[in-house]
Amino acid sequence: MATPTTTKTAADKAQAEAAAKAALAKKREEAELAAKIEEYRRDVPPGIGEVEAELRAQIDELKHKPPVHLYAAIHAAQAKIETVRKNGENPHFRSKYATLDEIWETVRGAVNAAGLVVFCTIETANGGKQLTTHVAEIKSGEEISCSFPIVAQATGPQAIGSAMTYARRYTLTALLEIVTGDGADDDGEAAENNHNTPSNGTTRNPSARAAADALGF
Repeated sequence: MATPTTTKTAADKAQAEAAAKAALAKKREEAELAAKIEEYRRDVPPGIGEVEAELRAQIDELKHKPPVHLYAAIHAAQAKIETVRKNGENPHFRSKYATLDEIWETVRGAVNAAGLVVFCTIETANGGKQLTTHVAEIKSGEEISCSFPIVAQATGPQAIGSAMTYARRYTLTALLEIVTGDGADDDGEAAENNHNTPSNGTTRNPSARAAADALGF
């Protein structure tokens, strides 16, 4: 009859043998894997490392290459864009400004002829929303962008839409270096001066000031 000591010794021996078999199986797997790796290395054409390094260098160069096609297209468009007239009136500030519709109607023909596309996206940034206007050269895919915070007094769709229009107006004119007639843009000027008080003494809409603060101006 087996004693407890004898049973324990047999169990330990069986456990040790199982561990040894597992270790041997692992070594065999490692050896097979090493053999496959070596076989792969023998099959790789000579100089493949140099080719890969050259490709990586070319990719890195493309990442840092100036968007010359985009610059040329914007230059061509700017040569045809005329001064945008101020067709909008802000009775609150007694000022005039160029509406988004007027700006786009003025630049659209030149932008399209130059092979450019303009589009907007909205992202989350600095705890709020910002609108980004992109100008891209269609053939090359090169693009530049300009962002502006969406700051509205209220959460309703009209207030948000107004803030988005404001952002679209300023980012588009910044990207294409568009100027409006009759001097400075009074709408933007009123938004920056007089500590929120327009010339008629009433308190102005602070959304533009908040947007400028968000940009660090």
